[in-house]
Amino acid sequence: MNSESIIRAFGDSASAEVVENIFQTLRTYQRPQLPEDGRSFCDWVLVRRAGVELGFVDSEYQSGAAPIRWGQGELLLTQAYFYSGFDDIKPFGGTLPFDLTLQDSREVARKKLGDFEPTRHSYRDDTWDVEGYRLSVMYTEGGLAIDRIACRMLATPIPRKDSVQNPDLVRVTDTFGCEVTSPEFRALWSHTLTDDDYRIARDSGELDLTQSYGATVDFAETGVGAVFRAITFHRNRDQESVGWSGPLPQGLDFEDSPDIMFGKISAQPIQQADSVLTGHAVWHFDNYTLHVLYSNLDNRLLRVKLIAPGTWKCVDDYVDA
Repeated sequence: MNSESIIRAFGDSASAEVVENIFQTLRTYQRPQLPEDGRSFCDWVLVRRAGVELGFVDSEYQSGAAPIRWGQGELLLTQAYFYSGFDDIKPFGGTLPFDLTLQDSREVARKKLGDFEPTRHSYRDDTWDVEGYRLSVMYTEGGLAIDRIACRMLATPIPRKDSVQNPDLVRVTDTFGCEVTSPEFRALWSHTLTDDDYRIARDSGELDLTQSYGATVDFAETGVGAVFRAITFHRNRDQESVGWSGPLPQGLDFEDSPDIMFGKISAQPIQQADSVLTGHAVWHFDNYTLHVLYSNLDNRLLRVKLIAPGTWKCVDDYVDA
């Protein structure tokens, strides 16, 4: 199977003739369908003997339509993963994009994608934005060969309904420890929060502002009530957020790769860990603790969290307590 035949069908309906031909060529009877839980808007078709996995997304979700419409569209082919083989999944035997082969080293792959070098984001692996989709190449240990390739048509950003005035980051950290109904905390949000918002914050310990500011605010319960403890800035579509549009601490940007992030923050993180899809790093500064979650697939920042100094604990701290 030619990978380009699959990629050319990106954006087509799962029921379209061109996609049905792909299923038949792969000799699979599997067909995608959305779960009935109403919370997931994608499905996958893994063809183990062919070493390929196809991803399908609801068209309303993909296009950034109003959330009430998510799950009501048609499933579109938007992603394809090509594997070198593991467990019971066979290696993909067809041609790969840009003349890549599974035997290519990291150096060779970068040369073949040289025309797209300005778009490259790197860390443990490499990602390029090519015409019509994002291409991610994941390598074996030492970058000696390609382990898998992901080709993904990016979703439209979720639009912001109303403009907001983002709070100044210095004022945010200066307000850590203030009670949720205090004038200092209320002033951060240009008095846009309602009494219901403050009640929810007080009762649940969290204020979800993902659909307005692209942020989540956390509180700690004390003798004087719920006090401001942390704020998380989300990338667009992280937790279905419209995305934080203001500046980030330490000069960070959501488009930064992990390599760029670690270059901007020269101090060693007090904690760092990586998995296949994500990683995180933590630093202590005078006025806050900084926790950054990043994508090891997109090689971009996903979530940036500021925490009141002296209040952050890692999981091991809770286990040992």
